[in-house]
Amino acid sequence: MEIIKKIQLIILFPLFVISFFSCSLINQNKFADLIIKNKWTGENVFFSDVSSEILKQKYLNSGWSKLNKDKSIPYFKLKKNKGVILGNYYKDHIEYLVVQLDNGKKYKWKKNHWQVNDKAMPSHLCRLTVLDDAKKMIGEFIWLNTVSTDTVFINNTDLRFNRFKKVKIIDTKVYQNGGRDWPVWLEIKSYNENSVFIRYNGNKKTEGRQNNYFVNNPLPKIWGKDIIKKIISGKIENGMNEDQVRISIGNPNVINNTSSRHSVSTQWIYGNTIGEKKYLLFEYGKLVTM
Repeated sequence: MEIIKKIQLIILFPLFVISFFSCSLINQNKFADLIIKNKWTGENVFFSDVSSEILKQKYLNSGWSKLNKDKSIPYFKLKKNKGVILGNYYKDHIEYLVVQLDNGKKYKWKKNHWQVNDKAMPSHLCRLTVLDDAKKMIGEFIWLNTVSTDTVFINNTDLRFNRFKKVKIIDTKVYQNGGRDWPVWLEIKSYNENSVFIRYNGNKKTEGRQNNYFVNNPLPKIWGKDIIKKIISGKIENGMNEDQVRISIGNPNVINNTSSRHSVSTQWIYGNTIGEKKYLLFEYGKLVTM
């Protein structure tokens, strides 16, 4: 009898294993079939290193879970992993972003309201195409713009870096310490043993968000000393062109274009709240009202 039982176990155990993994595979495929491609599908990503303050945040540690489960995954378990974006997944009217790690495991991110409908990626995910573009700037010169906030500019030296200073890019870094911009930084040559970084800008911005730096000299001599002096002071005046205004006070939040038989005009609006909004009017590219 014991021999018969052992034979039965030998026969049944492989069948049990096959059945278990078959059910598991079917369950995984069921979830995978519900993934909908988005504009980032197929892109490779890297789970960025993040600041200690962000690593403590509840939203970061409760946002990620396995595709077929709801239990949250602490971010430190995903940090520095690589993967590929599969697309979006919807459950109970909630939109998720799905990433498959290099080890084959699939995870979903519960999107924040500003990320739904593919408006933005989670800021702790680094798209490798963006990082590759940033690396192309190594050896190039840029002119600084934003140097007053550590979510854009990190200075670990005792050196002073002013706006419009010309600097050289020597390396890149993947790191997130706040804000919604990409977690990609350009390292600046500082002639110091400590490091200086500015957040990678990407393409030139035109509305709503500011340029962290300029890739060309923002103050050409042809503009004249008076205009350049005003721009350095952050001032504007009638007669300035659009580039001069942008460089002086930054990009507007909204741009409205209008045209008629008599003129071509553009309205720039700065600020989001009614009491703080500032309106500028351009005609044929020149500031006429402020």
